[in-house]
Amino acid sequence: MSENSKPNVYAYHDFVKFLNDWFAYLKKTRSDFTLRNFAAKSKIALGYMNMILKRERNLTEKAFYKIVSSLFLNDDEQKFLNLLRIVGQSTDSNARLNAVNEMMKLKKFKLNNRKENRTYEYLTKWYYVAIYEMFNIDDFQMDPKWIQSKLKRKISLSDVEQALEFLKTNEFVKLNSNGNWAQAVTHLDCTEGIFKISLAEFHKQMLEIAHESIHTVKGEDRFIMGQTMAICKTDFEKIKKIIQASIASINDVNSNSGFKDEVYHIEIAAFPLSKLNKEGAK
Repeated sequence: MSENSKPNVYAYHDFVKFLNDWFAYLKKTRSDFTLRNFAAKSKIALGYMNMILKRERNLTEKAFYKIVSSLFLNDDEQKFLNLLRIVGQSTDSNARLNAVNEMMKLKKFKLNNRKENRTYEYLTKWYYVAIYEMFNIDDFQMDPKWIQSKLKRKISLSDVEQALEFLKTNEFVKLNSNGNWAQAVTHLDCTEGIFKISLAEFHKQMLEIAHESIHTVKGEDRFIMGQTMAICKTDFEKIKKIIQASIASINDVNSNSGFKDEVYHIEIAAFPLSKLNKEGAK
């Protein structure tokens, strides 16, 4: 943000970052604006407001509606900022996903966040990813009916056609020198914010399909293995590194394979089934 530019709320993924930038903007453009006056007008404690801006406290829904009318934002901007608040601090995964769904419907957000919109649509429809990987199959056919017949979980022909159009339009696949459609080099950074929520939804859908496979796929064609154990919480980072190394090894095997005839999703999961005993933890 340049010194006197007006922050565009639709360009933000972090509502606290926006509030800090917005207050800095108001201080420069409104001679009567101070955080103390703002807090008093909003009927919230100045100390609480400062802790929100320092990420030391969450902004509750009640407090949000107290301050939002004094932020000089229009109704749509207020709605979007609240969605950002939910994405940023809600502990309810469904609430976060619903908030992202609402954000994706907003034209101004789409215009300012093309990369996020692309990643969101790709990851929240499991068959987009599956069809993208099918381009690596040696006998792949760029035929919606052929693709539909190859997917174990049935989807409509229109869904297949929509997926192909998305992959072509967003350059996940391109025509190669032989005139055939092939995968383009694509990297998705899914570590933060909306990306992370999109990736979580993708894993949720894949775990649902894994559950279905127990009843629909022959035992010799699937491998679901896990072990329940009590662990030391401090060892969890070591376990994560072992899982990451396993995925890297599987990628090496796949990279060295000269022939591919099927698409698999490989999911290795580790998650707690009990609560950490904080009183006894060191």
